[in-house]
Amino acid sequence: MTPTPVPYTELPFDALWDSPGIGSTPAGAEPSDAPWHLPWDRLPAADAAAVRAGLESRSYVFRTSGSTAEPVSRILSGARLSADSTQLARLVHPYTPQAVVSFAPVRHAYGASATMLLPAVTGLPVWFWPTFDCPPPIVPAARIVVVAIPWTFRILRRHPRWLASFEHITFLHSSAELPPEARELYDGERTAVVEVLGSTETSAVAHRHGWDPSGPWTLFDDVTIASPTPDAGSNPPNTADGVPLTVSGPRLAALPDGSHPAFHELDDLIRPLDDRRFLRLGRRAHLVKVNGVRHDLNGIAARLRAALDCADVACVRVPDPLRGETYDVLIAGGTGLTEDAVRATARDLGAAPREIRLVDSVPRSSLGKPLAPRATS
Repeated sequence: MTPTPVPYTELPFDALWDSPGIGSTPAGAEPSDAPWHLPWDRLPAADAAAVRAGLESRSYVFRTSGSTAEPVSRILSGARLSADSTQLARLVHPYTPQAVVSFAPVRHAYGASATMLLPAVTGLPVWFWPTFDCPPPIVPAARIVVVAIPWTFRILRRHPRWLASFEHITFLHSSAELPPEARELYDGERTAVVEVLGSTETSAVAHRHGWDPSGPWTLFDDVTIASPTPDAGSNPPNTADGVPLTVSGPRLAALPDGSHPAFHELDDLIRPLDDRRFLRLGRRAHLVKVNGVRHDLNGIAARLRAALDCADVACVRVPDPLRGETYDVLIAGGTGLTEDAVRATARDLGAAPREIRLVDSVPRSSLGKPLAPRATS
């Protein structure tokens, strides 16, 4: 019997800004999540340069996911996306990849840079793997880069034979929260992980290598710590509660009116180690202080997911009239779970939640980040 072919459509190179489409889709249009393939390695050098020039000559509008605040629009030129992908290419170059397999959709800035422009810059063929139920691509390469988003590692756990077929896999991950499932794919010298920290507004700002979730981050060489205050000559104070990560550099996105800000303050809290390195303490929207102790809700959710027999967990911050703030736990796909058992497990992890809510699915962005709950009147 002839096996069913894997449905990765080979795209033409003549109008990639329209199909698959980079940045926000037109009003009323549904973004496509079909799998596709671009054989950059088969393009003659002159043709590849012309396609890349076409990508770089345009500007693209991106909307933030709304995972920590109201969505906003930002504009990134193709040249800035190309500069961003060049930084990413330098990170993965030591691992000598021969192909790219990406889970990051190009309608987001990270996907535009890592899924579209990174292969364009490096000349590596790329396969876009969009969903859980999509089969893995057939990739005729020994060493690959996997462009990862938070749920990538859960998908890959279902395909151990596909993973085992490669000589080396470099995971390029961007969300600042490496899921616990990622550690399950660690396979000594066969695997490497490169993490990138950034946002739609800033592009990539910092990176780190290795599997240590508490390791320091290093700024990219064209990014500097910025301060919007008049006394900008000193580094941010090294306080116990951390300071917001505020950066400046040539890859910041433009505002909707086309102007370029001098700096941008991210939602991440950091503790500077020197003028180029810092420890990341968490994202402000995901930190909750209960009885004077700060807790990282993403960390609690990750540990709950590992400790409970459930498919998906998210912790969301909510106000509390007595303690100022607390959090709720959203669980989807649990097997035989009870509210008391979940509450006890969460309490053992550091802070008891206000409510345990069993839901059909945890609301997430297309990059896999839990979405902020909608305000109710």
